[in-house]
Amino acid sequence: MVQTPIKSKIENEMIFEEMQKAGVHYGRAKKYTHPLMKPFLIRSLHNIEIFNLNLTWQKMNEVASALADFLRADKKILFVGVTPAASSSLSQFALTFNQPYLTYKWVGGFLTNFSTTLSRLAYFRDLLKKEETKELDEYPPKERAKLERELNKLKNIYSGVINLEKLPDAVFIVNLAYPSHQTAKREALKLKIPIFALAGSDNDISGVDYFIPGNDKAPKSIAFIMNYLEEKIKSLLQTS
Repeated sequence: MVQTPIKSKIENEMIFEEMQKAGVHYGRAKKYTHPLMKPFLIRSLHNIEIFNLNLTWQKMNEVASALADFLRADKKILFVGVTPAASSSLSQFALTFNQPYLTYKWVGGFLTNFSTTLSRLAYFRDLLKKEETKELDEYPPKERAKLERELNKLKNIYSGVINLEKLPDAVFIVNLAYPSHQTAKREALKLKIPIFALAGSDNDISGVDYFIPGNDKAPKSIAFIMNYLEEKIKSLLQTS
């Protein structure tokens, strides 16, 4: 069914209203603005940068379309967001589409030393199996306690990537300015892995293939954007 211009306009206005309620339009203080983000800002309010939501919405749709293309081709996208604001929304999104995610900690060399990553994942799976089969209970108390501590640590870090068997086809990073996310970006660039991002006003988007300019610091903003992407992608995949 073809939408009428009036219906389309009303729906768009509702989206912009929801974006504002979620705080998607807020950037950081003006002094932190990265030059590459200036084209996506319209003004500052009490020294806080304000995003042009028309451009944010356009980019949301572009990113949704690109992600849908990757998923349609059965490609793996590694979702990275280890900040408290991003971790929940990002892991839920990744699980919805059966994609790997790292939301607890970025391990340096995760991509660039991927052979080491694979060995750690194999060790993690081995410990999990020993836990499930109660084999850990057979170890001496001190050794068992040590292995259980290590297993819990590995669960926190690697549970979202336990089935990763090769380098991801792309990475999606929320907040490129966060220190460990900068490392993730550098590793992806070194390996020429395409990068998606939700980028705040202080983000360096150089080398990034697809990005959404918007509030990457607030949980409500991140949740709104990821929910929007999820619904848009589902719609695109159903019509393909």
